[in-house]
Amino acid sequence: MTEFDGSGPSGKGPMTGRGSGYCVIQLNTPEAELDFLKNQEQALKEQLRHVKIRIRHIEKSANKKEVAG
Repeated sequence: MTEFDGSGPSGKGPMTGRGSGYCVIQLNTPEAELDFLKNQEQALKEQLRHVKIRIRHIEKSANKKEVAG
């Protein structure tokens, strides 16, 4: 974590590193944990969106090869 601000490696978000540092985010209250979990949910949704786009791209490429083959 470059800035020690909870932003993770290269600003990619918390919990995206190897877990070798001491960049622990304090979750002292239920509200803090809820905010953290909501942020994690949003990050995972965005990641899933990118995965689905990549899957569609690969499937389209595979279908083109089958048709051409």
